[in-house]
Amino acid sequence: MIKHLRNILLIGTIMLLLAACAKPTAQAPATAAPQTEENTSTPVVITATDKPATATVKAVNTKVPAATNTPEPKITYTPSIPGAYDQDGNPITTTKSSIIITSIKETGLGNAQITWIASGTFSNGFRIYYSPSIVNPTFGGEKSEYAISDGATRSAFISGTPGTTYYYRLCSFTGSSCDFYSNSFSFTFKAPTSTP
Repeated sequence: MIKHLRNILLIGTIMLLLAACAKPTAQAPATAAPQTEENTSTPVVITATDKPATATVKAVNTKVPAATNTPEPKITYTPSIPGAYDQDGNPITTTKSSIIITSIKETGLGNAQITWIASGTFSNGFRIYYSPSIVNPTFGGEKSEYAISDGATRSAFISGTPGTTYYYRLCSFTGSSCDFYSNSFSFTFKAPTSTP
């Protein structure tokens, strides 16, 4: 209700200001007497001055919250894919070590480089298992593998048949089996291009 009264008062004030500022127009007399040389009267000139419209606006909230010097929290990297899986591809939460395949990039026809990140100790290195048909290739279940003996290595060169898709997994090798596996990563080698 108060808001409506304010609006009505504001509109009324604006209309009064506009009416007060309007220029009066001079009207021509209904019948003008012809002027002769004997008429020595001074003509009357009506002038109007423009007055600017004024309005008072009341500030609703002029308080600005005080600035605080709170440091922003640091963003730490958290992999979106857990880096420790069992043989069947289920996440393992009991280990603090992890291996995550981050990329595979083709380096030539039928050749590529696989890259991974790993945290933990890998004294016996890694094994890379791959298959064109098994999504989670494993130790003992898949004969296709690469042996990486250095546990500090984080990339290796691989090869495959052009035009074929393979599934890759790394394992933390214990010397006789795998402690845990990385995520499964699929990669398709480009098919050879034919020229006419």
